[in-house]
Amino acid sequence: MNYATEDGTAVAGTVYTAAGGTLTWATNDSSPKSFTVRLTSTPFSGSRTFSVVLSNPGSNSVTVAPSSATVSITGDASAGTLQLSAGSYTVADNMGSVTLTAIRSGGANVPASLSYATVGKSAVAGTNYVSTSGTVNWAANDSSPKAITVSILDASPMAASASFEVILSAPGGGAVLGALSSSTVTITPGGTSSASTPPLAIKVSGNHLVDQFGNRVQLRGVNVSGLEFVAVGGWDPANPWGSQTGDATPNWTTIKAWGANAVRLPLNEASWLGLSCIDVGGFAGHAGATIHADPGGNYRATVAKSVADASAAGLYVILDLHWAAPDDNGTPACPTAQNAMADSDHATTFWASLASQFKANPAVICELFNEPYLGNTALVGDSPWPDLLAGGSVTKFSYGGGAGSMNLSWSTVGMQQLLDAVRATGATNVVLTSTLSWAQQMDGWLKYKPTDPAGQLGAVWHPYPGSSYGYPAQVLCEPDGIVTVGLPACSSLEMTAVQSILAAGYPVIATEFGDTIGGSTAPWASVLLPFADSNGISYLAWTWDTWSGFGANVLITDAAGDPTAGYGTYVKQHFLCRAAGKSPCD
Repeated sequence: MNYATEDGTAVAGTVYTAAGGTLTWATNDSSPKSFTVRLTSTPFSGSRTFSVVLSNPGSNSVTVAPSSATVSITGDASAGTLQLSAGSYTVADNMGSVTLTAIRSGGANVPASLSYATVGKSAVAGTNYVSTSGTVNWAANDSSPKAITVSILDASPMAASASFEVILSAPGGGAVLGALSSSTVTITPGGTSSASTPPLAIKVSGNHLVDQFGNRVQLRGVNVSGLEFVAVGGWDPANPWGSQTGDATPNWTTIKAWGANAVRLPLNEASWLGLSCIDVGGFAGHAGATIHADPGGNYRATVAKSVADASAAGLYVILDLHWAAPDDNGTPACPTAQNAMADSDHATTFWASLASQFKANPAVICELFNEPYLGNTALVGDSPWPDLLAGGSVTKFSYGGGAGSMNLSWSTVGMQQLLDAVRATGATNVVLTSTLSWAQQMDGWLKYKPTDPAGQLGAVWHPYPGSSYGYPAQVLCEPDGIVTVGLPACSSLEMTAVQSILAAGYPVIATEFGDTIGGSTAPWASVLLPFADSNGISYLAWTWDTWSGFGANVLITDAAGDPTAGYGTYVKQHFLCRAAGKSPCD
């Protein structure tokens, strides 16, 4: 006889798979026969049913009751209960931010979400804290705590404590709100924060990063360019960001909406230190003149606010010494281009100052120098590596504008001295150190890495396609004779070196990568990011700026964060896929 399934409240293809066929008995065979109907793993709540019906008995046979059966499937889907971890929090007015913790309990096998918003009580939004709202999301099978960060303002002195509320609402995915659906945050004047308010934090644990709850973190983020050149170029004294992202200042929430959890901010040492410097090549339009690298007197405040606002949006922040320059006959030259290495005149002072400013913020990561290229001509053995570690000298200085470089003998400072300057402040933040060939030559990092007493060291990698820096068509990929490292021509060598760093117990963070714009694909990123995912490598794309006319390495076309064709489109979909907890995402 035949058998077949028929839908009831359960629909074939959703919670079960349709089945049908024929059962046969041989002569003198009266044994029971069986068949299987497979259930899917799609979670649901309640109970759903389908039927199995017998029909068309063969010759000399008849069907008798029961010739059908109802199968009831009980769903086990549960989005759980969502609430805050505490009903009250306390934060000092000088702490910069307060982080509340949203928790999920009682079920986690389907996605869930909730909305949150601040509501003023005696504290005033815009004066004591930043009005904040947003959404917290959990992927299926994710029950990890989530951070809700609100920026605290201390521009106006407080005479007494003041408070505001954070209220949860609109649970999604079938979740329900628990008893702690709101919490009161009390801001104290110069007091201490309560122990129940762990800030957004990141640290090294073995060859990976972990958050304030000990959960493993893969950084997925973007570079936001502007702070390295706008101020020193005098382009917009009123705003060191110079509207490079299409907005007056970057919209951190839009970045977060791409599934990012980190941003990298390239900095200029002269602007941070407030130096007057020589505009060597006319980058600021005054060739040979002495200019002020912070013409608006607002560079440090802009960096500090950017860090606070990005952290409040749930983004880890990498601060990178991007442009540095030595003294020229006793007067600082303006940092207006990428140089071979950090200078001994100002770089250690820069890091001592920056680390002092942000050592209380565990969400900040320090990247000591952007892209060293010591010995980027023919090498002899390991000759440039000791200089990268301990400092040395170079004979050229690069600048923006004019001819681009000049003969100038100056001293560099090594990664060890820069790291020591950070640690001397008492800062225990994660520190990232670069390698040679514009941070692409990875084979020497393990041998020439600095020593970190805090144990919070990671390796920087800048895996760009070979054309990004005008590499020659023929490149040498031998570990002892690299002229320049062109990727993907040398990708196998460099990927193997990266895996060796991970195997030795250190995390690797690709703080820059890029790809071509246009078409329907990203030929290099679609190779790099799956490799990074499978090896636990973090990555940040260059760049979140609305720069037109570029054929590569620009992610967005407008302030709304609409992606560029090919590169930007691939990065956005990949980030969102990873943020949803999925893998693979290629």
